[in-house]
Amino acid sequence: MKKFYLFLIASLIGLSFSSSSFAQPFTSGFETWTSMAPILPTDWYGSKSSISPDSVFQYTSSVHGGTYACQLRNITTTHKRFDTKGTRIIAGKTYKIHFWVRGHGEIRTGCYKGTGSGGGAYYTYNPYILLDTLGWKHCVQTISIDTTSDSAQFIFSIRSTNADKGHIQIDDVSIDTIAPTISIYNIQYSTLPTGDSPYANQNVTTSGIVTESFSKGYFIQNGINPWNGLYVYDSTHAPALGDSIAVTGTIYEYFHYTELKNITEYYTITTGNLLPASVPVTTTTVKNEMYEGMLVNITDAECTFVHTNGWWKVQQSADTVEIGNFIFGFPAAVVGTHYDVTGLVFYYYDYRIFPRDITDIQVNSGVGINESSAQLMNIYPNPASEKIFIENIEGIGRVKISNTLGENVLDYEITGNSLSCNVAKLPGGIYFITFIKDNSISATRKFIKQ
Repeated sequence: MKKFYLFLIASLIGLSFSSSSFAQPFTSGFETWTSMAPILPTDWYGSKSSISPDSVFQYTSSVHGGTYACQLRNITTTHKRFDTKGTRIIAGKTYKIHFWVRGHGEIRTGCYKGTGSGGGAYYTYNPYILLDTLGWKHCVQTISIDTTSDSAQFIFSIRSTNADKGHIQIDDVSIDTIAPTISIYNIQYSTLPTGDSPYANQNVTTSGIVTESFSKGYFIQNGINPWNGLYVYDSTHAPALGDSIAVTGTIYEYFHYTELKNITEYYTITTGNLLPASVPVTTTTVKNEMYEGMLVNITDAECTFVHTNGWWKVQQSADTVEIGNFIFGFPAAVVGTHYDVTGLVFYYYDYRIFPRDITDIQVNSGVGINESSAQLMNIYPNPASEKIFIENIEGIGRVKISNTLGENVLDYEITGNSLSCNVAKLPGGIYFITFIKDNSISATRKFIKQ
């Protein structure tokens, strides 16, 4: 989980690397076909196929994805098999078959166990799916496997096709094992010298609250206990902060940095959840693998170095930690100034904290309310739908509320120790509460408007 070296940034910016060892048992978009008769998709028409080659057609009209789909014709009521080429199956696994289909007819899935499997060489077929549609339909069927074989063939069985809707067309088939549900803690916790996850190279499903989302991925976290943060390398989905999500993918140790990649399933459970509180650390304690991928904060740390590339260092006692700039580049770090910094922990040559936005970096003046003492503020409820209440703000002269575009939407002068804010008319989303004392920003907090 920790020796991420230079390759963290390569991973984040999407440089390619081999993932063949994590490939699905079978995937096909029907994009490659033989060049000589019979014209057939190159990864199909296994030895147990019973449909005639002249009933298999390359299809190009309004395909689901790519350039080609596959049309199958069988107007009889006797089923015909259209099989994959030989592929590996493993006893004890359940395989999920995803495919897109349209047309008029009946289709189901099955599996031939492979050579040497003896009696009962075919698994029981799944029920027929009855089709009568011109629109593409996403279908999923499963098969539980009791035999390990390197020559299995997954089957599409079809019958009673009708030309009125183009018989049956299939596209974008993917077959993979059903991933077990594993908590972030169990994915991350390791006693191995390398720190590698015990689930490395395995497909898993896990879930958590999104603590940051940007173009190359997002971070999820369950609570504030160590070993509960995880980076998801996924540029396809764009969750919002506070989303509770479940994702399925492969646990990958990219130079011993644990990430979830090759996402096959993504599901939003709820939205607008309160983010886990950032975990207090020091420039010494943060250098521990248990905080990898977690949201942390350090307080009253002095800036000791600013690099021309934008990253900088802060120090407490004798130890320093780097403040990275990949997610957000703070433009104004000053050597000698003390800061309170919130961010996510990465390993890149050394442990670094990556802030998410300007509100994650506060100047600690050593007096009044700063990010450290602001932990005493009580802001509730969060998320809010009608009103939010802010307590313990003695000494604050003004409170401003702004949206994610930086536009002020509410502004209050403060004369006491508490404030009630009516937010009922604000659109749903994330907002920032800025506390001002003596014309200077003392602290900033986020809240979610439902």
